[in-house]
Amino acid sequence: MRNRGICFFLILFCSMLFWLDATAGAISPNDAVFYTFRLPRVLAAALAGIGLSVSGLSMQTLFRNPLAGPFLTGATPGASFAVAVFLMAFPAGFASGWLQSAGIATIGMAGSIAVLLLQLLIQRKHSNGFTLLISGVLLGYLMGAGTEILQSLAQAEQVKSFVMWGMGSFDRVQQEEIPLIAAIVVVSAVFTWFLRFKMDAYLPGDTYASSAGINVPKFRMAIILLSGITAGAITGFCGPIGFVGMIAPHFARGLMKSNNHGILWLPTILCGMILCLVADWISHHSMSNMILPTNAVCAIIGAPAVLWIILRNK
Repeated sequence: MRNRGICFFLILFCSMLFWLDATAGAISPNDAVFYTFRLPRVLAAALAGIGLSVSGLSMQTLFRNPLAGPFLTGATPGASFAVAVFLMAFPAGFASGWLQSAGIATIGMAGSIAVLLLQLLIQRKHSNGFTLLISGVLLGYLMGAGTEILQSLAQAEQVKSFVMWGMGSFDRVQQEEIPLIAAIVVVSAVFTWFLRFKMDAYLPGDTYASSAGINVPKFRMAIILLSGITAGAITGFCGPIGFVGMIAPHFARGLMKSNNHGILWLPTILCGMILCLVADWISHHSMSNMILPTNAVCAIIGAPAVLWIILRNK
């Protein structure tokens, strides 16, 4: 059953890539436009799906909360606020495009990790799952308020640079940025795979994890660093992309009928890739002569899915 499910998603993912290629219209694979704009966009969507889904799976295990994810835990809003500070301070960017990308990615990681550390501190004092959800929403509003204050104090050029970034899109990712994004995402996914047994042992509780020989504080810090770096980097490069990290693991659990991280790892990755590719396709092809913000499309897909999860779990 598991192998059939994995094969189904592999076929679906390959079909999705073929579908996207088929919609390229008059653009030939030999055309420079294909390699300069469209191929980096598709690769960025696939990599973002991998990173956000793996990050979401790790966060749901870390906080033992099925609604945890980069967006609702405050990791994505934290990265957005940090990037807003960066873009307001340097609206014209740096002379080197690579240095600009590295700066945005680094500041996004720092903001994401800082919020996750604060969430972990709250989780230690109040272990109720709803506390995590409420504190994440409140932190998101707090970061959003800080961003709005920065916008009101900024010049027109500064506001424009952040607004364009804040819409969330894979179009802004350049060719030279793909290797850096791929390196971060692949390292995070591989480390998550190696931590799969510890994540299984951590899920029932701290006592069980300690009895299994896990150093719980170090394990938590490793998950926070992995999740924060991945979510922050993707937010920095692509803008805020919500809901993917939260719903991809749930789709994988529904397919595989298991909570084993070794079983969920690959289906979660495939679900995340497909969600981001579908959102990117909808944003570019749902309306003629207009490109919709990818973040808004992800919200349209993700919000009903979250409601379904809440109602199903009562």
